[in-house]
Amino acid sequence: MERGHSIGSTASSSDDSASVDRGSVASGIPSSFAPAHHQHQPSNDSNSSSSTPGGGIGRNSTSSDRDSHRDSISLRPTFMQKFRPAVATKFMQQILQTHLQHKVYNADEAQRMSKLIAEEVKAKLIELDLGRYKYVVNVVLGENLGEGARMDARCYWDQESDGSAQAFFTNDSLWCAAVAFAVFYY
Repeated sequence: MERGHSIGSTASSSDDSASVDRGSVASGIPSSFAPAHHQHQPSNDSNSSSSTPGGGIGRNSTSSDRDSHRDSISLRPTFMQKFRPAVATKFMQQILQTHLQHKVYNADEAQRMSKLIAEEVKAKLIELDLGRYKYVVNVVLGENLGEGARMDARCYWDQESDGSAQAFFTNDSLWCAAVAFAVFYY
């Protein structure tokens, strides 16, 4: 039999003596899981089949097997599955307007109101049915006393698939900032 010519070459024997698979021991990979070039070549029997280049490990594969596998794994959302900040901003603004338009700031009610708004925004985001997106919603509600406030967020994400939307509301008594982050789950 022929020996492979790769790092940690595989040695096999067709006689009854014990065979040593040095490639498997050196790499820690059993020979049944080693790539095809580490294993012995099949005989030219008419009953044996040959492995396709780049095929699966430990079995023969066809191009249709690889194509169907490739179609089932998506690393990016399709165009129709992408998060659209403009859509989210529009319904977030409507939610803030509906809940806060005629409200007067009350410290005891502010926590309950911010949770209610955050839950409603999250529910609307889920209704978009964008598949593998995960959402984070942050709502801050404060008393409007004329002082300024600043909010910033820094995220490390994929600009092609992840996004954020924000909406702001203010009246004579209170202000509210709502931010939603949509992160595509790979």
